[in-house]
Amino acid sequence: MPTSSNDIRTLANAKLQTRSVDTNSPSIGQVEGYACVFSQPSEDMGFTEYISPHAFDGVDMSNVLALYNHDLSNILGRVTASTLTLNIDKTGLHFVLDMPDTTLGRDTYANVQNGNLQGCSFGFTIADDDWSQDNDGTLVHTINQIDQLIEISITPLPAYTETSVAVSRGFKNYKDIQEKQKLKLILSTYEED
Repeated sequence: MPTSSNDIRTLANAKLQTRSVDTNSPSIGQVEGYACVFSQPSEDMGFTEYISPHAFDGVDMSNVLALYNHDLSNILGRVTASTLTLNIDKTGLHFVLDMPDTTLGRDTYANVQNGNLQGCSFGFTIADDDWSQDNDGTLVHTINQIDQLIEISITPLPAYTETSVAVSRGFKNYKDIQEKQKLKLILSTYEED
């Protein structure tokens, strides 16, 4: 269940696609796209983030939910109900969602079809990550391993929506280490004089 300690990332222009299904299906149609792409830089969040192509290795995806805008009261599908299919390919986390014949399902499907909804997102926790600085001085956060994939969402916000407590804490720790190293350098220079 998503909480404030989970990370949420949104992919802009997720190239969502819709398609019709058999008329005997309880689904009104399918939506497919990528909830996450690998090795692509994030929007500027005070740092740039990348997700490793191996971040989902070994992650249990057997009980993942499909939501509208990360809202647990707006469930569109789930893996255990066979209404959500997830797979990892060379691009990222691909999904196919059978849209339910509900008001939310019909509205979401129509908004994807007409281009009003273009963002996909996922909620997760981090098992392993790294912080570094590139040649331009930009801080880089790399998610090496996802711990738990909780949900994917179709969302109207085509940018990173929030930075969780876990990422903020890691960012603060990295900045604190950098400040301590600068202070040590200043002190050692002062002592040499």
